Amino acid sequence: MPDLGYEIEDFQYYTWRITGWSGLEKRTTSPEFEVGGWKWRILLFPFGNKNSDTVSVYLDFADPKGAPAGWHSCVQFALLLWNPEDPTSYVSNNAHHRFTAKEPDWGFTRFYTLHKLFAPLENRTRPLIENNACNITVFVRIIKDPTGVLWHDFKNEEIKAEESHLYLSIKIVTPQIFVQHQGFDLANFDDPLSVIPQFKVLKSETYRNFKCMAAKRFGCSVEQIRFWVLVIRQNKTVRPDTPINDNFFGMSMEEIHIKMAARQIELKLFLEMAKPINGKVWFPRVENDSPYILVFIKYFNPDTQSLEGLCHLYIQKFDKVGDIIPFLCEKKEFPPHTPLKIYEEIKPNMIVEMKPNLTFSKSEIQDGDIICFQKALTEEEVQGHTSADRICDIPSFYKSLPLASSFNLNRDADVITAKISLQAIFYICLSNDKFFNTYALFCLISNY
Repeated sequence: MPDLGYEIEDFQYYTWRITGWSGLEKRTTSPEFEVGGWKWRILLFPFGNKNSDTVSVYLDFADPKGAPAGWHSCVQFALLLWNPEDPTSYVSNNAHHRFTAKEPDWGFTRFYTLHKLFAPLENRTRPLIENNACNITVFVRIIKDPTGVLWHDFKNEEIKAEESHLYLSIKIVTPQIFVQHQGFDLANFDDPLSVIPQFKVLKSETYRNFKCMAAKRFGCSVEQIRFWVLVIRQNKTVRPDTPINDNFFGMSMEEIHIKMAARQIELKLFLEMAKPINGKVWFPRVENDSPYILVFIKYFNPDTQSLEGLCHLYIQKFDKVGDIIPFLCEKKEFPPHTPLKIYEEIKPNMIVEMKPNLTFSKSEIQDGDIICFQKALTEEEVQGHTSADRICDIPSFYKSLPLASSFNLNRDADVITAKISLQAIFYICLSNDKFFNTYALFCLISNY
């Protein structure tokens, strides 16, 4: 399911194992199951609800008459219909809804075309319903609603607008996002298919609470992470500028937004993660008098025509640019003194080669800058790449790499990788019990 950016109160899943599909009643429900302290069920119209050529499936609140006055539950959910003998044969849909006593069910009247259920179509090797049997799994996230008006269908647009002003949108670039990104900056914030994690938090939420929430989300301790505020520079690049110190714990997220990124509609952050050393976590000081600078490293491979986000690291202002060559070689497992060409990614149309004998200070490197490198090529290697119609230097590669298309290419690669990995999970699961089949489906829906 997509990440809506809200805090999750409860998450459960339930699988309804159906046999005798052809003998089902026109309207049938699964056994009840509990999520968020309330009873739910799957509502199925096996031969269509108002439409006889599609199957209709819904999530249904089981006891609307017994609900207290004013009851509501904000729910994000996904429904999957799948072959119990082959979990790779499935179809799914997801949605979110504010369930109330007046609107106790929500889902998909046109969940799937009825006649397609019984044949191995759309690259599936087996039908969705085989031997008159199938499974329907529902994944349910109960979303916290501290304001009481989340997803409320207000008639008064002014009140609806007021709701949006209660929340702050926060996007977080993780080290993994940077590694996967091919293009300018650390990530592409404008792409509608972006996989950048997003949070929606109350503007009144304290930084302490937000940091705890984020640490839990990314599976680490609060002490292990530090956030940097990303700002839009004068040259239109988006880079980390200033870390949020823990002495801001008592400030609200709105106060931090105004103080550190007032000109931006949403708050963009980079998640720095430190590994404990001797049981302690240490982040370098980056105040004005600090010798340390946070930079990001990218590697260009002319053989694969790819630009790889390699890592972020701290350099010292008065070290020479050439001093990091052994480190860069080690990261790519090159021999220690492999000749490299090092560039600074200043902006999309300005990729400048750096001079190894200059210090980082003389090179005007500052927090958030991006350094790119590649192997220095021999004339023979250059001719080989040129004859194969391959780009062989970093500036030329950047010129060939529009921001939007570069991200989409990377996104496609991520999806292909995810499908291959998950398909492997499914085949492994086939040799185990049905619980693990359901778990594999959970993995799938979590990744899409």
